[in-house]
Amino acid sequence: MKLFAPLKWSGPTNATRPSVPTMPSTPWDTQDHLQTALESELFGLDSTVITRDIAMRVPGVKRAVQVHKSIVAAMPLVAYRDGVKAEPQPRWLQNSNSGIAPLIRMKGIVEDLVLDGWALLGCELDDEKRIADAIHIPKRCWNFNSARQVELTEFVDPRYLAQMILIPLGAEGLLTDGVDTIRQARAVDIARTTRLEAPPAGELHITDPRFDEMSRKEKLKQAQDYAESRQKLSVTVTPSYLELKNHTGETIDLFDSATNSIRLDIANHAGVPASILEAASQSGGSDMTYTGKGDERSELYDLGSRDYADAIAARLSLDDVCEPGVYIAFDRSDVFTVPTPLTPPVLED
Repeated sequence: MKLFAPLKWSGPTNATRPSVPTMPSTPWDTQDHLQTALESELFGLDSTVITRDIAMRVPGVKRAVQVHKSIVAAMPLVAYRDGVKAEPQPRWLQNSNSGIAPLIRMKGIVEDLVLDGWALLGCELDDEKRIADAIHIPKRCWNFNSARQVELTEFVDPRYLAQMILIPLGAEGLLTDGVDTIRQARAVDIARTTRLEAPPAGELHITDPRFDEMSRKEKLKQAQDYAESRQKLSVTVTPSYLELKNHTGETIDLFDSATNSIRLDIANHAGVPASILEAASQSGGSDMTYTGKGDERSELYDLGSRDYADAIAARLSLDDVCEPGVYIAFDRSDVFTVPTPLTPPVLED
């Protein structure tokens, strides 16, 4: 039961900058889950709708999202003027009256960008129509309507509806571009669960020619009886005309091979090294390692997380957020500097 009816937002006109639209909108067509399902059906693909909750149950997807969130959110946002930190700094960049820390706010923005390609900030304005505070509005609380404008579908504190900042990634999110890979991951997981619950693979070989003429229905009944017996007991009894042949001696685990392949695809879609997702080797364990040294962290940022950081900084640097001549960027100095040990290494005598 919903406590609040769907709310359409209509913000007040920003008198100081009339050229900037106050209603967030996009000039591009947007793709929702229904459209994805219809296109999949038309082109003969799997039409299973993959929601955010389903996608985040895939370990590789969740890990990739967490990596990008941790890297981007750890860097503080700073306002600059002519390449120098502006003074004073906008308070909302490093603080919030909502009780939600800017780090958590930024993690929510990055998650929405990774999965959907869009993120939304709701802002509270002061008496001078400048941003006084901001919160992340989760994607579940809003959508695009037929006019390509943002429409709220769940209640949001009205204080933060004075100005809304729509942040585009400039590309589709993982729920669109990687939907087929996510479906494959779910299919492998379901197949693995089914195999764990099912008896070992085997063949009931008919040894007496007199029973070769059994109907398909009779053979299926015989196989079902055997399967039900093995699920309940470790020992079963078979008729004299049946010989059990086990087929469990394969050296290659197809589930491990499929899982590794899918994790590699997820890594490519999400922009993270495959080693981050810890793919397992066929011999057991993990043969891929990742160390957190400065150069590896910088490479992970440059080849993956930077797309999200740049999209956020570019949007927040527009004139409806910053004063003319001021831009906002992430301060990377503390995150990518290799820490210097405070004590000398312990040496043997």
